[in-house]
Amino acid sequence: SIGAWGGAGPPYLDEEEILQALQWSMYPRRVADTQLVVYANKHHENLALLTETSPFPVTVLSQEGEWKGTLDKLLAYWSFLNSVEDDAIIVFVDAFDVFGNGVSGHEMLRRFFSFNRPIVISAEENIFPREVEAQATMAVEFYGHLGGNSSAPSRYVNAGGIIGYGWALRQMYSDMQQNMVANQPHLLQAHADLTGHWFLHAYDQYELWRFFVRHVMAAHDQGRELLLALDTEQLIFGSTVYVKDNWEGLFGDKVKGGLDGKHSIDVDRLLVFDAPQELFDIKSCSAKFAGRRHRPVFWHGHGPWKPAWQGLRDRLAASGCFAPPVARLGYEMRAVPPPKK
Repeated sequence: SIGAWGGAGPPYLDEEEILQALQWSMYPRRVADTQLVVYANKHHENLALLTETSPFPVTVLSQEGEWKGTLDKLLAYWSFLNSVEDDAIIVFVDAFDVFGNGVSGHEMLRRFFSFNRPIVISAEENIFPREVEAQATMAVEFYGHLGGNSSAPSRYVNAGGIIGYGWALRQMYSDMQQNMVANQPHLLQAHADLTGHWFLHAYDQYELWRFFVRHVMAAHDQGRELLLALDTEQLIFGSTVYVKDNWEGLFGDKVKGGLDGKHSIDVDRLLVFDAPQELFDIKSCSAKFAGRRHRPVFWHGHGPWKPAWQGLRDRLAASGCFAPPVARLGYEMRAVPPPKK
């Protein structure tokens, strides 16, 4: 009883501890642990920024040996998930072009639970890589039939941000590992030789799309449980890359898309990587894009060119939102065992 607790004597919880206990108790499901996890094949200055701005503790995974593209990241996540608790909440983000947007960990959890799915995947405005376009378009349409938002500008899978329960992510990555094209390396290399070796940089997104198609089709055609949701409103994972045609009222003629209207990657729609900074409003060290309703938990500057993301990062730093650099790195790289052959 409260009386017995009060009469038991010290130590008592202080106000902050009581507030934390109340917040954790209000979630609809148990949370055993929270981690933000990235894969990095090398040290990079953004890892310190991400560690500083992440609402969750950060774990940096690495793997010895020659870098083989984002297949390494996919396999490192798969290996890591074998060691996490079922009820842990894990966030995967890209290591070199993501930073936190001043949103608390509890607010991120509330947003995650609002999807009512055990996995939430970042969404962007463009289908990439183009090899998945036909199946991806169909899968997104069927995702809409299952209750998802299939009409928002950002309705296409992006591998740079994923949040979910340990058990659900383990199931998803095990499925990808078992079905991935890389299980037949000669086919993967032949495809990269044909399309360009940039494909190896997008390989994890290619396999995530393949999983999304398999999973949504099984839910739609066979009635299996849908485990995932797309973050179409960018509540958690915000993107600084836009399809120009989606924002005609914001991007005038001076914004040509790409680098002077040209792209170094295989895309079929004009992508804007250099959105003007006046379209990003900063309040209390948290930024919002003028075309969206929410201030996301993270900002992601995916793609080969990142002027909008870098400009937003530098404005936040100039406003004192990031602490000055320190001598130590602020993070440690954790080696994961290479996959068994």
